[in-house]
Amino acid sequence: LPEGAISSPRGRVALFKEVYDEAVKRVLAVESEKIGDIAEHERVKIAQQIGLGALVYSMLSVDNNKDIVFDINEALAFDGRTGPYIQNAHVRANSILKKANAQNLVNASFDYELTKHEIELIEQISRFPNAVQQAANEYRPLVMAAYAYDLANAFHSFYHAVPVTQTEDEKTRNARLQLVTAAKQTIANALRLLDIQAPDVM
Repeated sequence: LPEGAISSPRGRVALFKEVYDEAVKRVLAVESEKIGDIAEHERVKIAQQIGLGALVYSMLSVDNNKDIVFDINEALAFDGRTGPYIQNAHVRANSILKKANAQNLVNASFDYELTKHEIELIEQISRFPNAVQQAANEYRPLVMAAYAYDLANAFHSFYHAVPVTQTEDEKTRNARLQLVTAAKQTIANALRLLDIQAPDVM
């Protein structure tokens, strides 16, 4: 913990259930202000996904030969190397696809000048198989945790810089929607390998 190593004699004990419940409570407090018309049981489910994801990522993102300093405030942050930051990339991708009602994207073409954000996102998606192989070969979840962050970071940058649903050319628009679809699936796959759920809204 930030105040020192866990120690029963010193009264510094962190039980998983207590930390988990506190994480869910904090997420619920924030999400209640952000999420619109969602039923209470769905809010709780989303808060549990985010809270547990935050705890898992904060532990798996540290190399397995180093001590973990767990700070619940840092773990639950929506910016930086955290579970919620990565989950939010999945949510944003889902939001774009839902808004565009993206189902039939056969009329798509990447025959245009790609932006640097598109190129970076494509490159990150293409790294997925090698990242999985490296994590497995080295028995290091950190490799997959770091990859998930890099992919989410590339998607967030793409999200802020590249118009998708507003793109006028249909082939370009559908190509970008295909890229968003691929990014969403790859983020979900990376999170699944870390045993973190990928919520559709948050």
